[in-house]
Amino acid sequence: MPHLQHDQISGLLSGDVRYKANHIKSLSRYRKKPPEVMVKISGHCYSSTHTQSHFDYISRNGKLEVEDELGEVYQDKTSIQQLAQDWEEPVTSTKRRTRHSTHLVLSMPDGIEPKAVKQAVRAFAKKTFADNYQYVFALHTDTDSPHVHLTIKNLGFDGKRLHVKKGLPQVWREQFACELERLGVAAEATPLNGQSLVSSTILRKASAPDKLRGAENTI
Repeated sequence: MPHLQHDQISGLLSGDVRYKANHIKSLSRYRKKPPEVMVKISGHCYSSTHTQSHFDYISRNGKLEVEDELGEVYQDKTSIQQLAQDWEEPVTSTKRRTRHSTHLVLSMPDGIEPKAVKQAVRAFAKKTFADNYQYVFALHTDTDSPHVHLTIKNLGFDGKRLHVKKGLPQVWREQFACELERLGVAAEATPLNGQSLVSSTILRKASAPDKLRGAENTI
């Protein structure tokens, strides 16, 4: 038997065969296309009453944890309702129907660890919104796909409103996918036109530049 072949067989017999099998299995996993992330705008709130109802919904009336941009956790209906009141905006004379908040849903397909999805959303939200906006998020696991409801108060600390420009949701998808991959979760954010809207440099930094954070016009 050739010396090289003998060494290979000896290595398999003397080594950890289970480890080798797992290694081969892990390699085959990456031959498959990673699951696609989903980021969608699910709606808006137009009043403090609407905001309170929305907070009740994402918290399941205080049964689920709701976390804000400072990392504070709310898990009772009274504190969540108080938070909604704190988000109330001053009454103005304008007759325009102003959007007080923007609601996002970020999700992954069934089989992905829900805690990883929540952790990725936490990192994404902090890097994308925390510098200028208040927000809250809550993990839901009552469907086949673990998902997080992320609600951003549109009025920023600088007095400007969040403006979701065309193409921005795709940017958010790519950034969310990047945060998942940082946690070791394979994720893809394939754009419809086949071209990424975020440069590889931005993804490596996992932090959107000011022009992508979007606070310029009123929506």
